[in-house]
Formats: sequence, C-alpha cells, structure tokens
Amino acid sequence: MPFPLSLPDVPNHVLLATSLIVLLGYTIFGATGFGSSIISVPGLAHFFPLTFTVPLVTTTDAFASSSTAFRLRRLVVWREFGRLLPAMLIGIALGGTLLLHLPREPALLALGIFVSTYGAYILAGPRKFSHVPGWLVWPVGVVGGVFSSLFGTGGPIYIIFLAARIDDKSALRATAAIVVAAAVWIRLVLFIATGLLLDAKLLAMALLLLPIMALGLWIGNHLHHALSRGSVLRLIAGLLITNGVALIVRAVESMHA
Repeated sequence: MPFPLSLPDVPNHVLLATSLIVLLGYTIFGATGFGSSIISVPGLAHFFPLTFTVPLVTTTDAFASSSTAFRLRRLVVWREFGRLLPAMLIGIALGGTLLLHLPREPALLALGIFVSTYGAYILAGPRKFSHVPGWLVWPVGVVGGVFSSLFGTGGPIYIIFLAARIDDKSALRATAAIVVAAAVWIRLVLFIATGLLLDAKLLAMALLLLPIMALGLWIGNHLHHALSRGSVLRLIAGLLITNGVALIVRAVESMHA
C-alpha cells in the first residue's frame, strides 16, 4: 500500500517561518551545543499542535544530538547517565501520555510558562548548585522526562542537575549530550509506537527540514569562535521570554474565547 508524502496544508508563509525557526534553533545549537528544541518547539507551536511539533523536532534532533554525543562519548561520566536513565524513562512515558491527552490551551500555557521562566533563569546568569544529593535524580529525571516528551525541552532540567554533580566542563558537556541524545531516541521510539511519527505530512516536513538543520549546524559551528557565549545566551533568553509570553497570551485568549 503506498505511503505518499506531502507537506501539511498550510500557507507558504508558515512553511517559510518554520524553516527560519528551525534554522535559528540549529544555528544556536551549532554555536553553543544546546538550544535547538527549546527555540524550535515554542516557535513552531504558534503554527502547529504539539502532537505534530514535538515529534517533528524530535526527528531532526535525533540526527543533531547523536552526532554530538558520538563525538564526545569518551568524556561521558557513565555513572551519572546510568543513575538518571531509569527516572528519565518513567518521565518520558508520563509525558507521552500527557502529550496525547492534554488539551491544546493548557499545554500551550504550560509551555509558555516554562520557556519564559527558563529564559529569565538564563538572563539572571549562571547558578552553580553544590552538594546536590543523589536521591534528587528521581524527581529531576521524571520531571525532565515529562518535559522532554511533552515539549521536547527536558535538556535544560538535566543540564542544571548534572552541572551540580560534574565539575569538569568537558565531562559535563559530554554527559549532557549523551543524556539528551538518549532522551531523543527514547521519544522517537515512543512516538512511533503511539503513531505520532507515522504521519506522512510530518515525515515530509522532517525531510524538508533536514537540509535546513544541517545548514544551521554549519553556520553555528562557524560562528562558534566569532560570538561570545554571553551574547548568545542573552539572545536565547530574549527569544525565550518573548516567545513564552506570546504563548501565554495566546493560550489565555483561546481559553476565554
């Protein structure tokens, strides 16, 4: 039986906006090592439901995160990864259930609150937490997994926790990369099992965006040494706060319509 691929039936300006959002997300990822999902998902949520947006970005993230994790694999602190994985699996399963059943407006409201809060956290400057007890791996893993499945944005939660457990910056980057890559592939399997990734229009959009993702990574890698990390983080924070507030307003207006 044929499985024809065709793009979603949306105006051309939405396709253009989608391409630009994904290009920006992966340019930032190429320059900093993070930021693709947390930029792309809130941006695309203005045009598509989360049941389309999160599996779509998960598909493109699978390529970007896997290449980074493979390149840094020798520096991974596997002990911390192993401790986080069981709780993360539970959270991803819970988040997948919420994604399928949570109404659009509450989901957008929660996404808007999360990304604007994280933007404010970035803008306030880095916070180094110390003496984090090992038992916190369970709430962190579950909450991060829920946000990972529901919004594709669990990475920041994992990174904040791992930064308090791993002192070496290279080891932290590598461990965060393998955790994010594992979360992406687990989500990918979950979305295939639930049928969310068996949508021909979603697959066609993912194929369209793969070259744009690659271009963004290429641009970001070349900008890595030209841009200061502080400037990029302020840009990310501004984008997250602006987009988060816009999502909150959209959700509240829809609830009262």
